Amino acid sequence: MSKQIVFAALFCVTVLLFTGIVAAEPVLLRADSGKNVTEMNATLTTNYFLGKAVKLTAPSQNWKIQEVLVPGTDGWNKTQTELPPARTIALEIRDSDLKLLYHWSDIQLEYFTFPAGFGVARIEVPSVAVNGDFYVVLYERGAVGTLAELDNAKNQSFVFDRSTGNLSPAVLPVRDNRTIPVNWVIWAVGE
Repeated sequence: MSKQIVFAALFCVTVLLFTGIVAAEPVLLRADSGKNVTEMNATLTTNYFLGKAVKLTAPSQNWKIQEVLVPGTDGWNKTQTELPPARTIALEIRDSDLKLLYHWSDIQLEYFTFPAGFGVARIEVPSVAVNGDFYVVLYERGAVGTLAELDNAKNQSFVFDRSTGNLSPAVLPVRDNRTIPVNWVIWAVGE
C-alpha cells in the first residue's frame, strides 16, 4: 500500500513538472559584472535629462518581466527628520528596436528612500512579455543616485534620449577630458 502511495505521489509531481503547472523559479537578468554590489568598483550617478538603459536578453520566448530592481538612494537616511522632496521617476521596457512596450512613473519616495540611505528599489511590472534582446530604461531625473560599475564594462549599458530615440554607450567622464565605459546596475526579474 505505501509503495502505491509513493508511486502515485511521484506520478503527480512528474505530471505537474512536465505540464508546467509548477511555477518556474524567477530568473534575474543583469548587464553588469554579476558581482555583489558591495564588491563592485562602483559610484553613484544621476542623470537629469537622459535615461539609463540596459540591454538584456530574454532567456526564453515570451519571457515575462515581473519586476525591475535598482540599487540606489534618494539621499535620505533615518538620521534626517525631513524626507527629500518628492520627484518623478520613470521606467520603460523597450524591445530590440526601441519600441515602447511598457511605461511606468511615480515619485521616488516609496522606492528609493531607505533608513540606511542605500537599498534596492523594487519596481513591479505587470508581466510584460519580451523576446530576444530588450531594454530597461530608468529616468531618474536627478531624484536618485544609482550605481555605475566602473570596470568590467560589458557594452550593454547606454544612455537613451527619448525625444530623439538615440541610444549612446554609457560612459562617465574622468581626468584629462577622457571617459570610461560603465555598466548601469539595473536588473530585471521574471520567468
